[in-house]
Amino acid sequence: MLHKLTWVLIFIPAFRAADPICSQRPDVTALRNCCKLPNLDFSSFNSKCSQYLVNGVHISPCSFECIFRAANALNGTHLVMENIEKMMKTILGSDEFVHVYLDGFRSCGNQEKVLIKAMKRRRVPITGKCGSMAIMYGLCAHRYVYRNCPESVWSKSATCNEAREYSIRCDDM
Repeated sequence: MLHKLTWVLIFIPAFRAADPICSQRPDVTALRNCCKLPNLDFSSFNSKCSQYLVNGVHISPCSFECIFRAANALNGTHLVMENIEKMMKTILGSDEFVHVYLDGFRSCGNQEKVLIKAMKRRRVPITGKCGSMAIMYGLCAHRYVYRNCPESVWSKSATCNEAREYSIRCDDM
């Protein structure tokens, strides 16, 4: 589902030779259980977005764009926070994570120009006629959640702590 692509995108930072930790990228496959995220339930969007929600895979720009549109969560390139909150309450079963994701979306909303620049630099492919802004916001918020995972569900292993430190220090968005 979202997790595999997210782990890959979390750790696609620019190489920073000046920072020793950034020269040692963590093993992404070892990070699967660092933050025990709740399942994301997109079923309430099936009626409007089922053509993009194939086999439970929800990571294409079209699926994100469709969900954000169905929730009225994106106005051009700007997030509509009251609708983001409604969308996240629908998708998540955990209030604890709703608050962390909302903080993430707020943080990402404040980085709109950086996200647009990163999207152009990485040349996120446009699938069909779907834009990439919604997926960029979704992945940005997910990255924030990973970095700010609630202590109650964070694995305190050295590998996970090192990976989170790497993500915080070495990611150039």
